[in-house]
Amino acid sequence: MTRLASPIENIKNHYTVVVIGSGYGGGIAASRLARAGQQVCVLERGKEFQPGEYPNEPKEAVKEMQVDLPNGKRIGSPTGLYDFHINKDINVFVGCGLGGTSLVNANVSLQAEPRVFADTRWPKGLRDDVDTLLADGYRRAEEMLKPTPYPENFPHLQKLQALEKSAQYLNENFYRPPINVTFEDGVNHVGVEQKACKLCGDCVSGCNHKAKNTVLMNYLPDAKNHGAEIYTQVSVRYLEREKNRWLIHYQLMNTGQDKFNAPTMFISADMVILAAGTLGSTEILLRSQAQGLPVSHQVGHYFTGNGDVLAFGYNTEQVINGVGFGDRSANEQEPVGPCITGIVDMRQQPVLDNGMVIEEGSIPGALAPILPSSFAAAGKILGEDTDQGIGDRIQEKLREAESLAHGAYTGAIRNTQTYLVMTHDDAAGRMYLENDRLSIEWEGVGKQPIFQRVNDRLEEATRPLGGTQIPNPIWTNVFGHDLISVHPLGGCILAEDAEHGVVNHKGQVFSSQQGTDVYENLYVADGSVIPRTLGVNPLLTISAVAERCCALIAKDRGWTINYDLSSVPTPTNPTPTAKVGIQFTEKMRGFFSTKIKDDYQKAAQQGKKDASPLEFTVTVIADDLELLLNDPQHPAKIIGTVTAPVISSDPLTVTKGDFNLFIEAEDQPQTRKMCYGMYMTAENGQTYYFEGFKQIHDDPGFDVWADTTTLYVTVYEGDSNKNPVIGKGILKIQPVDFIKQMTTLKVINAKTRWEQLQAIDRFSRFFAGTLTKIYV
Repeated sequence: MTRLASPIENIKNHYTVVVIGSGYGGGIAASRLARAGQQVCVLERGKEFQPGEYPNEPKEAVKEMQVDLPNGKRIGSPTGLYDFHINKDINVFVGCGLGGTSLVNANVSLQAEPRVFADTRWPKGLRDDVDTLLADGYRRAEEMLKPTPYPENFPHLQKLQALEKSAQYLNENFYRPPINVTFEDGVNHVGVEQKACKLCGDCVSGCNHKAKNTVLMNYLPDAKNHGAEIYTQVSVRYLEREKNRWLIHYQLMNTGQDKFNAPTMFISADMVILAAGTLGSTEILLRSQAQGLPVSHQVGHYFTGNGDVLAFGYNTEQVINGVGFGDRSANEQEPVGPCITGIVDMRQQPVLDNGMVIEEGSIPGALAPILPSSFAAAGKILGEDTDQGIGDRIQEKLREAESLAHGAYTGAIRNTQTYLVMTHDDAAGRMYLENDRLSIEWEGVGKQPIFQRVNDRLEEATRPLGGTQIPNPIWTNVFGHDLISVHPLGGCILAEDAEHGVVNHKGQVFSSQQGTDVYENLYVADGSVIPRTLGVNPLLTISAVAERCCALIAKDRGWTINYDLSSVPTPTNPTPTAKVGIQFTEKMRGFFSTKIKDDYQKAAQQGKKDASPLEFTVTVIADDLELLLNDPQHPAKIIGTVTAPVISSDPLTVTKGDFNLFIEAEDQPQTRKMCYGMYMTAENGQTYYFEGFKQIHDDPGFDVWADTTTLYVTVYEGDSNKNPVIGKGILKIQPVDFIKQMTTLKVINAKTRWEQLQAIDRFSRFFAGTLTKIYV
């Protein structure tokens, strides 16, 4: 399977453009600026999932859940696909992976109604462009995302029919909205093979059938086709301005560097496009502000959940069939269809903010085992039955018993409709950092009158189906009417000046707390710039605003974006199929002197006397275990940080490093060396070359520990060991660090647990066997 992401050890020190995030905003920025001929790098916190790799059963789904709790603790991996943020007033769900929330959303591509853009909360520059650049943005986004309604000639869907029945009862406008789903096999407009939708209903747990038009299927491969480099599992912490460059400080995820409290690494860029989503972009700017970057004090303000409401019509008299297939065979299941296929559109109200849309949904099959008991409890405690009578009550109990006995594809759960509603809240939430955690406060948001009106309309929508209306379980008196949003917006909003927002109409970040001065080459291009609710699924509007931002970036610099999609391209640099490899993270500490340059021991002693420490935390990555074990000249790669105050007051970032395991020493057949060669970059742009070796040789006494944990170090000016020597020293691994190091040893690119165990076994046998030959 061809990957879009490149190995992190290939990352360069500097790029023309760095895009942070890979959802709609990030994918669009990467594609368009790469098409403008710029050197583009994309950094994404999550992992890369390709179709076939998304969880489809409970155990797998739980592994991909991360929950950020108010007490500062996190449950699950920080790169888990399903990213939940729990707060007092409103909870948020977003996607974490290459492609962002597009991987786990419900695909609906609808434009916001024109009245939304007449609101003066939008800056005048954008309001003036609604019929021009913004309209072009909508058109170009549709051209790439290929939204289309669920086809009339496709199988009949029970949940769609039920929603239409509700719309008729409500006497409101019903239609099939355009959705980013493919309904025929073929190679798409950017050269990616896609398949027709299997109607499995598992859109929001991740499409395993190549049918969902996520950013991973269009904008991102298009960016790669045009030369962009993409790196995953890179968590950007904050931005720093260094003369005419931007420094992007980041941490590597899933390497174990955090176990050693390693400092952040960095790369530099001429231009940064911040597109990490509403939560991510706001968090990065807040942290940057805390690190000293002047920005508007409005960062974090005007958060909105886009009026999201999740509710259910439980145990209706009508078959709904709204639970995805999960790991069940498609041959055993009736079609569920894409997550959303119908809409009751009630936006055209005399007062804009009274409008709403109701859409039907499907629940991922991975959750099927927990649904019968969960809904039975919620229905009893929270439900409002819309029909009465002893006969009806008996039928409801029988259906409920059937689900409890035979599972979610029968009885009450089979007859449960999922409602997804968008309306308008007051966009008065605030995001802030507390103990380095992004928190959201929005007192009383769930008690705004619009949400009671939504609940009343959903009760009416359930009535013709003869079911029990269950509100979002946390939107109750018990939970203080808290909300959950899957469409967070705001936090870095567009505005006329820094007193009212964070970025100008082009997306450029204001460079002070007042006025209209901006950082010319720092942009935000995602849902965080939207200054109000949209009243409908926001993905297409986010995309249109991002397209407009990119068009203005190019126009202001005389760049030309090639929008031509007339020919299907061949990828210029496809990432080769990854081989089984191994990686570990190592920390070494010691002393270093710039006064003594010809003797390691004396230099280390002088460094200790002068209180001149040197330490590093590096990750060694062998992307091909076979070559590492069989060819001593084939190096593993090194990436990480070096702290050496005598060289640089700030930590240096290591890139393009090489590690050779057990090289035979010249004229010493019973001696092996572990060799380190690392390029180091300081924040001011100065470069250095680090050269070190461990000498493995059997001397009298037990010296295997000392040999394998002692590194003799030389640092040179510039980027080569041909340049003048700066100094020398000796580093050692402390026992406590060695124990941590062993916990970071992991196999990469293994497809099965058995393949992982085999790789660990081979590496361990090789390492121990080599030491045995030398010392025994």
